[in-house]
Amino acid sequence: MTAPCFRFAVYGTPAGQGNLKTGRHGKSYHANDAQLREWRGKVRQAAVLATGVHERQPFGSQECVLCDQPAKTHAALLGPVRLEAVVTVARPKTVRATWPVTRSASDWDHYARAIGDALTGVAYVDDSQVCDGRAITTFPRIHPDALDKPGALIRIWPMNGDQ
Repeated sequence: MTAPCFRFAVYGTPAGQGNLKTGRHGKSYHANDAQLREWRGKVRQAAVLATGVHERQPFGSQECVLCDQPAKTHAALLGPVRLEAVVTVARPKTVRATWPVTRSASDWDHYARAIGDALTGVAYVDDSQVCDGRAITTFPRIHPDALDKPGALIRIWPMNGDQ
């Protein structure tokens, strides 16, 4: 496999993008909204530094007020991409298992959704461009790409016709 186009680490407590809950007045929200916003912000900031592409201002279908790029071309990669995230979660003191398999850990696909959405508008235009995605959850120093503390190692490749 070729070297990734972008490779960067994000440090902080990973938050999964789980199911929506419905509150009063029928408005939907994530149960962990504050943690999810903080985590997505860290992922976006790391992506901005790694790609050199600033966040689109404002979001939506309008042009970016900073660079006049339309929404459909404001990103580092415009075609299909491969995304891999190795998410390192803190090992609870009472857990002896090698891999996170408890109900206290978020599902791997929840982490993938949070990271995929956070990279929209910076690494790629829309997370629908991710044609090959992989998320790995691990404790520190278990997986070869695990971080020493909670966070994620994210790699992004453009997909060519031969991949």
